[in-house]
Amino acid sequence: MFNDMNTEQHDFDSFTTEKPILRSSRLSYFGQLAILIGFAGVGIVISSVLAVIIWMLMTHQSFTTMATDILLPAYANAAKLIQLVMSFCMFFLPAYFLALLISRKPLQYMQYNLQLNKRQVYLVIAMVFAGLFLSGALTQLNQIIPIPKKWETSFKAMEKAYTEGVKGMASMKNIGDYLYTLLVIAIAPAIFEETFFRGGLQNILVKWTKNAAVGIIITSIIFSAAHSSYYGFLPRFGLGIILGYIYYYGKNIWLNILLHFLNNGFAVTMLYFATKNGQLKDDALDDTTFPWYIGIVAVIVLVLLFRYFKQVTPTQDDKLNVYER
Repeated sequence: MFNDMNTEQHDFDSFTTEKPILRSSRLSYFGQLAILIGFAGVGIVISSVLAVIIWMLMTHQSFTTMATDILLPAYANAAKLIQLVMSFCMFFLPAYFLALLISRKPLQYMQYNLQLNKRQVYLVIAMVFAGLFLSGALTQLNQIIPIPKKWETSFKAMEKAYTEGVKGMASMKNIGDYLYTLLVIAIAPAIFEETFFRGGLQNILVKWTKNAAVGIIITSIIFSAAHSSYYGFLPRFGLGIILGYIYYYGKNIWLNILLHFLNNGFAVTMLYFATKNGQLKDDALDDTTFPWYIGIVAVIVLVLLFRYFKQVTPTQDDKLNVYER
């Protein structure tokens, strides 16, 4: 999508120069990927057990009906806490422990730093708005792609189950519910998912393939597929591409977290205002779509924003000074 953003050797060296904080270079990239996947598997098991415990403690209900009852608005608080815990165990912890094996300073290795440039922040905010138009165009494209009838029936059933789950968690009666939902659906996923997909997976794939575009595209495919939504695949893939290049060029995962949070937070805020008497309106979760040519304009705007974004990003010398402190 961004032809001018193919990896140059200088850019790749800049991205991978982390000698001051590395423990050892003996762990291959394949080994790192295998460990990350293994940690994620352990995280799924642990979070599943914790989910059952949380459910039984908060609802005093049997876990045998948890799969269906968790969708009910009456159990929204339990569902939100379970979502928070599962996201932390499945995404943040695996990437963090892998980084701990690789580096003496795992958070810095994953590009957690406080060197935020105001111009970078402004550009990321602008990318959020451009990304919304691109997402709308990709949503329309996703919907018109012909697929077998059997697949369509299955995908629509999955979308319905997902929508019911969101309705249950996003039922907000007051500002307290809104803030809690914002934490669970916007803030926490922004931190935990970016840590896993950009700080963990993309970090490995870009260095392994020695090609930023390849690493970012593969990461974005996995990022979108992990959300288990066919009709949301292309919009999330586009979001993944934007987030991937922000991480690659910005060298600061907080910028990713900011865009991810604003993207999710916008949706939560719209849901809050769409709520009537604590119940979501029937059309509140309908996806906004735009014609294909709006998507083309959005891509052009994003390319221009990324050109300037590269120019205002701190140099690698500045980054190494941070690592050496």
